Amino acid sequence: MTATSEITGVLNELAGVRTVAVVSVVHNGREVVVAVVEPSEYVSGPVLRDRVRQRLGAGAPAGVLLVDSVSAAGPEQVRSAIADGRCTLFESPRDDVERRVADIWSREMDLRSVGVLDDFLELGGDSRSALGIIAGLEAEFDRTLDVYEFMTAASVRRLADLLR
Repeated sequence: MTATSEITGVLNELAGVRTVAVVSVVHNGREVVVAVVEPSEYVSGPVLRDRVRQRLGAGAPAGVLLVDSVSAAGPEQVRSAIADGRCTLFESPRDDVERRVADIWSREMDLRSVGVLDDFLELGGDSRSALGIIAGLEAEFDRTLDVYEFMTAASVRRLADLLR
């Protein structure tokens, strides 16, 4: 089975997914794979990406782009979605602070991996997970963090910047 068919197979098994296409594009000088998904109900691109990462690990797509019609989404539309932030690509932590913050997010939100640019709310964050993350960050970094700071930062990278 090819990587494309594996990605398509995993996504087609998930609730809320109607149709899937896999597109490879060049972004920032490297080739990235993006799954283009036509949803049948509300789903989150970063959460779908995490579900595929749980099954395929490194073979998972860098991002999942949600569209109204898969047939209208080719490489140019995918590049445009990445550029304007409609498709967040997975990005690993670049240092220990980002890794520690991402680990707390993953644990509190029951996700395999959280990219440093992923948005808290797009990952399915709610008040319970926010309070758990805040408590975990305060214990890990010995620093008080209020809900406003957390919600304003909204991503691992921006939170890590606050905690440095």
